[in-house]
Amino acid sequence: MKYVITLVLLLATSSVFALEDIEKVLVQKANTPEEKKIVKNYLLKVAKDHRDVAQKYKDLAKSKSGGKAVYQDNRKAEMLELAEKFEADAKVYEDEASKL
Repeated sequence: MKYVITLVLLLATSSVFALEDIEKVLVQKANTPEEKKIVKNYLLKVAKDHRDVAQKYKDLAKSKSGGKAVYQDNRKAEMLELAEKFEADAKVYEDEASKL
């Protein structure tokens, strides 16, 4: 049990995009209801973090920082693209959590 908690804490401190191999292993190795609950909580927390970051990018896309119109349009497109990626990653984590 301590091994699972340690692994979850290590994963929580790293930045991730989509479900990484180590997280897939963590999901597969969770056998007891307690381990599954811990892994599910971790996955949901990561999903929430990704949604929060996506919202920040959406807010940045709405803000004006000055400069030419072309620059503003390119910046807005980049921010919205990043927001979409984080939203997609959050969905992956939520889907994996729902399997537990």
